[in-house]
Amino acid sequence: MGYLKSISKFLVAGALFSSLFVTSAFASNLGKVTGDVVNLRSYNSTAGQLVSVAKKNDVLTIVANANNGWFEVTTADKKKAFISADYVQVVQTDATCIADDVNVRVSPTTASESLGKAKKMQVLVTTGVTGDWCQVKFNDKTGYIHKQFMQGSLLKYLQQVTVSESAPKVDTSNSGTVTENAGQVVAASVAVSDQNAGAYATVNAKSLNMRESAGMDGRIIKSLPEGYNLSIISTTKDWVEVSDDNGTKGFVSAQYIDFKNGTKPANKTENATSAIKNTASTSSSSKLSNKRTYNGKTIDVNELIEYSKQFIGTPYVYGGTDLENGVDCSGFVMSVYKNFGVQLNRVSRDMYLQGTAVQRADLEPGDLLFFNTGGNSIISHVGMYIGNDEYIHSTNGAGDGVTISSMNDGYVKRTYVGARRILN
Repeated sequence: MGYLKSISKFLVAGALFSSLFVTSAFASNLGKVTGDVVNLRSYNSTAGQLVSVAKKNDVLTIVANANNGWFEVTTADKKKAFISADYVQVVQTDATCIADDVNVRVSPTTASESLGKAKKMQVLVTTGVTGDWCQVKFNDKTGYIHKQFMQGSLLKYLQQVTVSESAPKVDTSNSGTVTENAGQVVAASVAVSDQNAGAYATVNAKSLNMRESAGMDGRIIKSLPEGYNLSIISTTKDWVEVSDDNGTKGFVSAQYIDFKNGTKPANKTENATSAIKNTASTSSSSKLSNKRTYNGKTIDVNELIEYSKQFIGTPYVYGGTDLENGVDCSGFVMSVYKNFGVQLNRVSRDMYLQGTAVQRADLEPGDLLFFNTGGNSIISHVGMYIGNDEYIHSTNGAGDGVTISSMNDGYVKRTYVGARRILN
């Protein structure tokens, strides 16, 4: 009898701990009921047993996205239940920044002042969406970060918010002269002609890609170092056409530059021009060296990786193979490779039987990485190596969807099993 009481106490304690863990892990995911009286069910279907009801404007903690138009929630009295997404508005959620040194702006435009920079994998409480921007809580202030740099399974359900996008414009009335405010960070003008010398741009990221066209799919011309000054040709909302000291023209993301008044100063970065040339040359040779073959077909690994990055933020869906709407880990890798004419097995444990084994020290972009994250099989997860000790994969963990992770993470090191090379 004493033994049974001990077991009972252990189970109760475990249940309480589990309950506390779920509550704290998802405390930032909140939804407001929009229907007058809404039924809460025992599972994600109208066939589920009635657990409770929620009234209009009740706030529920969202535990998970059930992926079929339902949310798993906890009620005010801590009951587990499911509610149709048609009758709840997500008003707050945790979202992850997927790039390093991303500006958090005062208002939803690259023309506004920066509150600071978010770090890669930093989780931000997100309270709304306006246009292409996410409204976030940052250093006890409300800020805005471009949604291309944010990832979260509930972002697409988040409430729309209305805010002013107005911002002061660059003063180009002193074109060709150095004003007393020369070199100060200012707002971007709506359009800057190549005749105006009253403003210039400075790279504010560690490295910034210059592309042939305005968009993440534009071919990379070269990489620019932090602090490099650029001449402005024209601007749009999210992209700026610029030219460097060599007269090379291209487009850079407005998110990673500061607009400044005055005449563009000479670049003082040591061997800046040389560094850019070397980067471009390295990139070019890298592209040549990254040509691989599969059954006689030539595949550009750089293109393979860039293609995979287009789907960052696609939600994790068990059994999914749709790169736009939902994929699991093996479905993601299989579908990316399939686009290049490569046939992979459907599940990770079977993928591990394909290609040739590769030691970690010899990894190359495009290699498949395999992990044992639990379950009955030694292989339970797969991703694709993209270089610089990083890999891209679809996860149902904290990232919740297609994301880029570091191989130096402690959990990754513990679960890593091995790698296979599919392309020769």
